[in-house]
Amino acid sequence: MQVKKGTVIYRHWDQQEGLNEIARSFKTLDDLFGLCLQSDERLLVERVIVEGLNEQGDHRTVTLVFQSISIEGAE
Repeated sequence: MQVKKGTVIYRHWDQQEGLNEIARSFKTLDDLFGLCLQSDERLLVERVIVEGLNEQGDHRTVTLVFQSISIEGAE
């Protein structure tokens, strides 16, 4: 198996534009971790799409979907 590339999709709420998605690409696991652990609290990871090849060399795509919640004023 071999990972070729991937994309992290963030969910972002903007008061004027509403709910948006922002995509950032990665090529290595270090890049993926950096994108998932970024410090901008306004960007919530919505899903991670990983593209690569299986053992037979066939193209495969895996999508990991996340659910996030934030509660204002929670301690």
